[in-house]
Amino acid sequence: MSRGILKRCFGALLLLLPIPVLAQSAFTTQAVNMRAGPDRAFPLVTWLRPGTPVNVIGCVNGWRWCDVVAGGWRGWVYSRYLSGPIRSRAPVITFSVGSYWGAHYRGRPWYSNQSSWNNWGSPGFRPPPPPSPRPRPPASRPPSARPPSRPPQGPPNMGPPPAGQRPGQGGNRPSGGRPPPDGSSNSSRPQRPEQ
Repeated sequence: MSRGILKRCFGALLLLLPIPVLAQSAFTTQAVNMRAGPDRAFPLVTWLRPGTPVNVIGCVNGWRWCDVVAGGWRGWVYSRYLSGPIRSRAPVITFSVGSYWGAHYRGRPWYSNQSSWNNWGSPGFRPPPPPSPRPRPPASRPPSARPPSRPPQGPPNMGPPPAGQRPGQGGNRPSGGRPPPDGSSNSSRPQRPEQ
C-alpha cells in the first residue's frame, strides 16, 4: 500500500471517531471568557471559572487560541489560560465563521450578524458593534401598586364629647392606655381644637 492511500484511510478513520477521543483534556488556569471565534473581538459565549475542565479540540496556527468544549458550551479560549502541554498535543485547525457558527450558535443574538465577521483575519477588518441591549420597561408603578396614603399624623381632635357622653369617656381617650403624643393627660375637661 502506498503512503498516500494509508494517510487517506487514517484521515477517514479519524473523521469517524467522536470528538472527545480526539480532544485533549485541560483546565482553565484562571477565569476566562469563551468567545465565538479565535479573537477577543468575537462575541462572548460564556465565562469559565478557574479550574474548569475543558476538552481542547484544536488550536489555530501559533496555538494562541484553542477551540474547546466545556460543560455543553463550545467556543474559543486564549491558550495562555489553559493548563497542560497544549502545543505539543493539540492539532492545528482552521476557523470559518459560517460553518462554525452554523454548527454551534444558531439562535444566539449575534448569529444573524455572521456576514459582518466573514472578513475576520483580513487586513483592515473591523468587528461590528455589539448588539444593543433590549430596552427595559419603565420604572414607574401602576396606580394599584402604590402604597396606600398614610393618615395625617398628630394628636386626635380632642373636641367636646359627643352628646350623651361624659368627658373622659368614649372616643377622645387615646388607645392603649398611653397618654396623647403632646404629653398632656386626658382630663375630664374638654380641650379646644387648635386653630
